[in-house]
Amino acid sequence: MIYRIYIALILIIGLAIQPAYAYWVWTPESGKWENPKYAAKDTPEEQLTYSQDAYKQGNFKLALKEFKKLIKYYPLSKEAPTAQYYIGRIMQDTGKYYDAFKALQKVIDLYPYTELVDDVIEREYRIGELFFSGHKINVLGPIRMPAKDKAIEIFKKVADNAPYGKYADMSMYKAGLTYKDILDYDNAILMFKGLIDKYPNSELIDKARYQLAECSKLLSLKAEYDQTPTEVAREEFEEFIEKHPESEMASDAKKIIEKLKNRESENAYNIGQFYEERRMPASAAVYYRDIIQNYPDTKWAEKAQERLDEIAKK
Repeated sequence: MIYRIYIALILIIGLAIQPAYAYWVWTPESGKWENPKYAAKDTPEEQLTYSQDAYKQGNFKLALKEFKKLIKYYPLSKEAPTAQYYIGRIMQDTGKYYDAFKALQKVIDLYPYTELVDDVIEREYRIGELFFSGHKINVLGPIRMPAKDKAIEIFKKVADNAPYGKYADMSMYKAGLTYKDILDYDNAILMFKGLIDKYPNSELIDKARYQLAECSKLLSLKAEYDQTPTEVAREEFEEFIEKHPESEMASDAKKIIEKLKNRESENAYNIGQFYEERRMPASAAVYYRDIIQNYPDTKWAEKAQERLDEIAKK
């Protein structure tokens, strides 16, 4: 009796699960038994067509799944880079811009000889511009913050991907501007110098030289007794004027040079005061004479002369 019940249960269970497994087939690509409903199409061409149809219909969820399926089952097919490209397109279309950049970059990393490279680089550049313009990303729940670091990462990658492409010099320039925006003047200077050295014929050369000088000036604001950064900034602006005298930015550069000279002379005067307070008039006099000789048009030259006269009396 128990034996008959056991056999009956096996038959019932078998009938229950039979529909679920009746259509499973062995797929050599995955080395598994799979339900054809969830398997890839017979050829990568068919799989790509099916995926693209879903994309054109706006069914991004299905399209994403099917493009990923193509890459999984046919990773070496000529359709694979197109599938990876569309994964990036879907991320871009749905507003997941950083994910889109990552997906698009995979096209270049995995399939560097694909015809899609130029399109990918242009899309990456446009995504970089979004972050450069202040596009925000989620950092904690509903909290959204600008992601300038993403702009830098993307612009640098665009320049690396195609160092002689149409977006290379502009990407380096905007990476430099982004570093400047986040007050990282050292790296900003490196980007602007890199652009000048690598693309001497770029239309951005004059702007890059001006920004190089500007960042040197901003970096010099941190200096106290060490005037080297200020001197470097002044020299950069002077070089800019020398090489681009007709630039619309030349007049601004001249004004900045005057301010930097005033700062240099003020700093030298303060050092002279420092030595006077420590009863070292000879050392103080060296700095006062330097101001009179090198910065005669500043207000500090008159003050320095007054101090020299006073030292002479003593």
